[in-house]
This record gives sequence, C-alpha cells and structure tokens, in this order.
Amino acid sequence: MRNPVRITIAMDKNSYEIFEKLKETTNDSQSEIMRNALSFYYLYRDLQKYGIGRIKTYAEMLAEGEHVILDIDHWISFLRFIETHPEKDKFWEIHREIARAHAEEFSDMRVEEILERLEACNLFRINKRSGEWTLVLNDEMTKRFIKTFLEEIFSALNFKIEIKEDLMKIRLRGSFK
Repeated sequence: MRNPVRITIAMDKNSYEIFEKLKETTNDSQSEIMRNALSFYYLYRDLQKYGIGRIKTYAEMLAEGEHVILDIDHWISFLRFIETHPEKDKFWEIHREIARAHAEEFSDMRVEEILERLEACNLFRINKRSGEWTLVLNDEMTKRFIKTFLEEIFSALNFKIEIKEDLMKIRLRGSFK
C-alpha cells in the first residue's frame, strides 16, 4: 500500500491483551491485524443480531459434519411419512437410542445449555419464564419427535423434568441444573 493513512486508536486493557495475543500467534504486523479485523467486522457486522454464541454453535455443528441444514418442508414431510409407514415403531425406537447417545454427549451440560443447543437446530424456539421453559414448535408434527427426544435425554441424565404438551408448545418444569 502506497502512502498509508496513519491513525491512532485507544484500546481498553482487554482489547489490548487480545491484540497482543494476536500479534504473538499470527506473526502479522499490527497494521495487518487491524486491517483484517476491520475487514472482517465490515463483512460480518450484520451477523451480530443472531448472537455470536449461536453463530459459533452453528459453525461447530456444521463443520464437524454431524449436522445438516434441511428445509422445514422436507423435515415435516419426513415426519408425516414416518407416521404412515408400517414400521414406524422401529423408527421411534431408533430415535430413542439416538437420544440416549446424545445424553452421553450432553452429560456435562445444564438443561438450559441442552435446550439452547437443540434450539440452534431450529426445531423449536425457547421462552423461559420463572421456573418453566416453553418450547414453541415450528409445526405440530415435530411435537412427538422433540418430546420423545427430551424424555430420553432427561431420563438418561436423571433430570427430574415434567413435560406437558400444548397445541404448538411443549412446557418443561422441574429442577434445572
């Protein structure tokens, strides 16, 4: 870059420590770090509305190759097909086995963290109110899938959670650790 424009910036202690760590780990110049940070912020600033934690969860889930992005209409069509299939009971038993396997993965997580991880799968939206979680479903067909999944997970983790169904909601009450 010819004749660069020089600027002076002030950083708080935390920002400065991050800046120093970046200099050590990237071997980039101070100017290059700031240019990269500014470009990154400019390109992805609109993503802030989704929350960095949620974006990180999506990136981890997709990057590991264990999850897929699926159109909601396809998802509902699969669930409707399963309900009419002559071997649907076999599907539900496999689903329970998968939930128990997930319980092992979730063994060090609190109920809130488990629900937030599943919310990131876009199967429901969470509302929390004094000792009760309400899972707002995207379609009536997902209710049995989610309820069965949660029952198996909570049972395997010995969480004492009461699950109640409404039309498009699942309500959870109990000891949330």
